[in-house]
Amino acid sequence: MIVSILESEEKGARVTDLDDAHAELVDLCRRIEWACEHDVSVATILERIRTFMIYARWHFAAEEGWMRAVHYPNAIDHQADHTRLLQDAQDFVASFGDALQREDGSAIATYFRFWVNRHMSEKDRSLRAFIQGAD
Repeated sequence: MIVSILESEEKGARVTDLDDAHAELVDLCRRIEWACEHDVSVATILERIRTFMIYARWHFAAEEGWMRAVHYPNAIDHQADHTRLLQDAQDFVASFGDALQREDGSAIATYFRFWVNRHMSEKDRSLRAFIQGAD
């Protein structure tokens, strides 16, 4: 009984952590957009983009740890999506090269938000259901 209660609390914590991390990713997108709209330097916009990418890598690594901990059956596919998302985002940002303009930062934030929302609605929804239903 005690083990079951602890496992249940761990699952709830994982789901809460997942939700908090997703909210942070969306907020980081908003911070990039805010900087673009408020005449912030391109260097600052680039720093916000780098912060988003660092946080996304950390979040994906944590999420992959949760998947291993609960023996998530779709972990390999989910992890491949993480790898693909990070590579696509890195390639997209790199495509602007040294000529990045303030308006480009807004396009990058929109792209980041798109892939975060797509990933959450497809891959993370399944993970969430598995964590909540795995008893």
